[in-house]
Amino acid sequence: MKQAGEPEVRHYALAQGMRMVRSDYSPLQALTESSINCHDQPQLVLTFGILGASRFRESQGREIGFNAGHLTVTSFQTSSGERLYRAGERVQQLRLVLNASTTRHYFGEQQAERLLQHKLQRHLFCRFGQATNAQLIQMHNDPLQLEIQALTLLALHRHQLQPDIHKHSVHPQQVEKLERAREWMRDHLAEAYSLNTLALAVGLSDYQLKTGFQRHFHSTPGEMLLQMRMAHAHRLLEQGYQVAQAAWQVGYQHPRNFSVAYQRYFGRPASSVTGRKMKD
Repeated sequence: MKQAGEPEVRHYALAQGMRMVRSDYSPLQALTESSINCHDQPQLVLTFGILGASRFRESQGREIGFNAGHLTVTSFQTSSGERLYRAGERVQQLRLVLNASTTRHYFGEQQAERLLQHKLQRHLFCRFGQATNAQLIQMHNDPLQLEIQALTLLALHRHQLQPDIHKHSVHPQQVEKLERAREWMRDHLAEAYSLNTLALAVGLSDYQLKTGFQRHFHSTPGEMLLQMRMAHAHRLLEQGYQVAQAAWQVGYQHPRNFSVAYQRYFGRPASSVTGRKMKD
């Protein structure tokens, strides 16, 4: 039986050189896991964030983030670093791992040549939609259903790995401001503010903020704010907060509006989430 705070990781070997990994972490304290990977050929990895956020820090110091509601696509043959998890934050992820021959089969030789890297490389970070979310909430044990689920997820996002999504680059100084904007949003979840307020807070124009989010995060500020608010609200509900309390904590003055938004985002009512009762 799984103990409190103990991670749960399930591996599923699929046909066609593909694997699925489901992980569920609920660390009671900040968790750092050492990770060393060495394969005989490059791997393409699609990581779907279901709940929470984690980071991978390479031994050279570079970090790659994995956030709820987002797809992160990476490739590597060898990698060395640490997986980082925050205390008290539940993190659920699903990873699809394709070997080199499978990547060539589904993406073609030329595309696979671009995607498959020996050193760790991030190719894509973008928000996924309801169709992907509907697949992620399904839990299968039957091998055929698992393969159908994996291929469906791959089919939903294969087009996003085409070269034309990278034709627009973002200046490093603007990237820093965009990252600050994301952190500013995370620190002001309970507040109502305009796009202009956010842009002024980090020294960008409204246009620079909107186009920068699209090019760097493959998302809009509004979409990212919704993801942050829903993820935080879900954690609060799991901790035992009432629906109205969770709503106020993430900027909704009217619990009914929050309930509608939560139902639309997660596909189930906020009242269905049960957690430990808060102490008086």
